[in-house]
Formats: sequence, C-alpha cells, structure tokens
Amino acid sequence: FRVIDFGFTNPFVCQWWGMDADGRLYRYREIYMTKKLVEDLTPEIIRLTGDERIEFTIADHDAEDRATMEKHGVSTIPAKKDVSPGIQAVKARLKVQPDGKPRLYFVRGALVEVDPYLQEAKKPTCTEEEIEGYVWQKYQDGRPNKEQPLKVDDHGCDDVRYITMYVDNG
Repeated sequence: FRVIDFGFTNPFVCQWWGMDADGRLYRYREIYMTKKLVEDLTPEIIRLTGDERIEFTIADHDAEDRATMEKHGVSTIPAKKDVSPGIQAVKARLKVQPDGKPRLYFVRGALVEVDPYLQEAKKPTCTEEEIEGYVWQKYQDGRPNKEQPLKVDDHGCDDVRYITMYVDNG
C-alpha cells in the first residue's frame, strides 16, 4: 500500500506499507520532502515502487494533486480523515498484543532522502521524528484536549492514521 499527505511548504509525505499474514503493518519506505511539486515527485514514487504490486494508494483530498498523480498513472483513493477515531485505531495497533508484538512497525532506514530544508530548520525529517512532538490542544484551564491534536508537524502521522483507518475499517 502507499499513503500520501500532500504538501509543499509543509512536507509531502509518501509512505509504502506492507502487511503480513497476521495483519501487522510495516512502513518500509518514506519520502518526506518540502519544496517539491507533485508533478516531480510522482515519477520518483513510480521509480521507487519498481515492480512491487501496490494494492491501493490512499491520498489526502486535494483534487488537483490527486489529478496530477492520476495523469502520471498513479490512481488514488481519498483518505478517511476522522482524527479521533484514527488516533484511537493507531493506538490500538501500537499496543502489544498477547503474542508479544504490536500490529504497527516502522522499519529502520525507510527514509529515502533527508530534506536539507527541514534539517536546517530543526523540523522533523521523517515520521518517527514527529511522534515525540505530537501534542494535544489544551482547554482554557490548561488540561489537554485528547480529542484534538495540535495540527503541527504531523504529516507523516496523518499518513499512519490514514492507512490504519483504511485497513481496519475498510
């Protein structure tokens, strides 16, 4: 599977996922880049995919970007963007199961290339670097609102939410 969160100033994130016979998801490749057009990234996605059989590509809802990918032969389906149910689904997959393993993995070394702009700005350069900075909006009294994450540096995490929602909820 592939999952895409469009961006230019914010990162464009494309993740490749596989699933084993026990339903565990593995993110094994990732593009995490700013300042690149979908027009230029789509051929790179095709090249990196090679002869792998991709069952589907989930993408954020931007109609123009989805049309650009379609023009280059990459069909997409719109992501299920429900935030709170998506976060709950990801949390459930990260929980260690009775067999001693979670149902969601990030393969080390998956990043295709480090974005020098993000690195220089000391921003996350891959999904794993987003996770520790994933924070919740706060109520007026200062308590965290566990229903609403702060929408900052969460582009890869959005992709994780999209794939989990699709696989777990059809």
